Amino acid sequence: MTEPAGARPASLTELIGEVGREAHRPVLVCHLSDGARTELSGASLANWTAKVAGLLRDELVLGPGDVAAVRARTGWQLAPVLLGCWWTGLTVTGADAPAGHDPSVAFVDPGDDADADEQFVLSGHPLGAPATDVADHQRDFTTAVLPQSDQPGAAAVSGGGWIAARTAKGPVTADELLRAAQASGDHLAVAERPVLLSTRDWTVPTGVASTLLACLVAGGTVVQCAADLPADRLAGIARSERATATTGVEIAGLAPL
Repeated sequence: MTEPAGARPASLTELIGEVGREAHRPVLVCHLSDGARTELSGASLANWTAKVAGLLRDELVLGPGDVAAVRARTGWQLAPVLLGCWWTGLTVTGADAPAGHDPSVAFVDPGDDADADEQFVLSGHPLGAPATDVADHQRDFTTAVLPQSDQPGAAAVSGGGWIAARTAKGPVTADELLRAAQASGDHLAVAERPVLLSTRDWTVPTGVASTLLACLVAGGTVVQCAADLPADRLAGIARSERATATTGVEIAGLAPL
C-alpha cells in the first residue's frame, strides 16, 4: 500500500491489496433481475476478500499449489471469492476445468455439487443471507466467512509466475491475468472515474479480467447487471449509475469495451 496514487500495480496481489485504498468509493454494484441492488465500497470488498482469504488459509490450511473450483454465478459474492483465492495463491478453475487438477475447495451455486472435500454454497442474495439449499456435505458461504478476520495478512505469493487459473486451453499465470486486466483497464481509463456497465459473465480468466479486474486497474466501478434485464431497464441503470462504457450489451451513447 506504499505506491503513490495512480501507480500501475506490479502484480496481481498488489492490485488486490489496493482494493480498500479508496474506502468509500463504490467498486462493485450489482443489479438483479428482481430489481435488487447491492453496492460494495472498496472497504467492503477488501473486508470480504480478507474473510475469504482467512477461511482458505487459516481454517482450511490451503495455499499455493492448491486448486479452487469456482462455479458460482456472476454476482457480488463471486468478487471476494476470486480475489481471496488469488490473495492466498490458489489456482482457480471454472466450468472448463481440465482433468487432472482435483480441487481442494469449491464455491458453487445452490443445488450444484462439485468433486471437492470442502464445498461452499453462495446464496446470491443481495444482502448475503445464507443459502437455504445446502447439502449435508456442503457449508453455507456467508456463515463460514463472517467469523473470519477482516485483516488479510500478507499475500501468500509474490511475483507473477504462479498459476492463477487453469482452463481447457492451458494454464494462465498471474502476470498474464494482470496484463489482460490492464489492457481492458487502459480502454476504460479515458474517463476520470470510469463506470463499466456489464452483463458479461465473469469467466476465468477472460470475463473477470475484462470486468472486475479491469475496473480495479482503472480505479473505476463495475456495474454488473443480470443479462435478462430488458433493454430499457439497462439504459435506465446506465443513466442512474453514470456509466461511461459497456461490455456484454450495447447502449446508445456509450462506448463498448
